[in-house]
Amino acid sequence: MISSSSCDAHDDDLSSKVVEWVKEGKVLSFDSIMQRYESRLNGRLLDLEVEQKHGRIIYELEILRDDGIVYEIKIDAKTGEWLKEKVD
Repeated sequence: MISSSSCDAHDDDLSSKVVEWVKEGKVLSFDSIMQRYESRLNGRLLDLEVEQKHGRIIYELEILRDDGIVYEIKIDAKTGEWLKEKVD
């Protein structure tokens, strides 16, 4: 299970829009993403950003796993699709 430290969306305008979009059902909440990928998101959440790229809203996470390695993970906020995982 993931434990969070500080979570920040650097673009305040976009993050406030995401809150609206979640209420309207246009994107998935971060909590639902966490539930969907609970087994893959083990570790400590270091950072959470919301990005808009190529017409997609992306949740970008930085997670410190038990092996001491920080991973950057990108998940499509609308579909919940796991897009990318790499060592940061």
